[in-house]
Amino acid sequence: MKTRRAFTMIEVIVATMITTVVGGSVAALVQGFVSAMALQNQRSEAIVRSAGMQSHLGLLLLKSRMSLALAPQRVLLWLPAETLAQSGSGSDSAFDRIDLASDELHWLEFVQEADSTWSLIEWTVKADMAAGETTVFSVDGEFWDSLFVELQDAGKLRRSPLAFGLAAPESATGSTPKPRFVWQTSDCCQNRSVGAEFGFIASDAGEVLRSDVRIESALAFFDRHPICSEDEP
Repeated sequence: MKTRRAFTMIEVIVATMITTVVGGSVAALVQGFVSAMALQNQRSEAIVRSAGMQSHLGLLLLKSRMSLALAPQRVLLWLPAETLAQSGSGSDSAFDRIDLASDELHWLEFVQEADSTWSLIEWTVKADMAAGETTVFSVDGEFWDSLFVELQDAGKLRRSPLAFGLAAPESATGSTPKPRFVWQTSDCCQNRSVGAEFGFIASDAGEVLRSDVRIESALAFFDRHPICSEDEP
């Protein structure tokens, strides 16, 4: 009868070392797979969320007559309540008139949250709090900034979050990079598109994942106010 030889101490040590190395490799492989999946999920989510934001921005610009105010963190779009044909067939004063209660003004703003991330907010005027109130067209961006502050302080603006968990794109410059709006020209009489640059961010096991995005849409029915032609030859 053949006697079965027991493992020597050296063989046990070698086997233990091999098992440890293989186990470590498998753990690293699993961790790498998990991180890759998390990154892929983040990218997929960024694509879906970007598509939703692009769709919303495109719909707003499809209905917009002009962009009234343009700044890196806030833009104002003018969505007339009346059709272009109706407003164009009247007097300049009729074209000027903006009914605050008719959902004609839409501000889009990047707002920094308490956790240092950014959200994209859409501000519109509450119809029930602005009944009968009107304003008139102006090419002065400061006028619209003052109106925004006035309406916000009076509690007449509705806050609608469009996206959250945003950051500045890696291409952003300056001492304090931020998500930003982009456009062809800051001249509201000439500008025909509005876009945005930002990054989606998420955390996974202490690792920060990000996907930078740029979206842009054109004002499909851009219709300049008559005052825009006054300074042209």
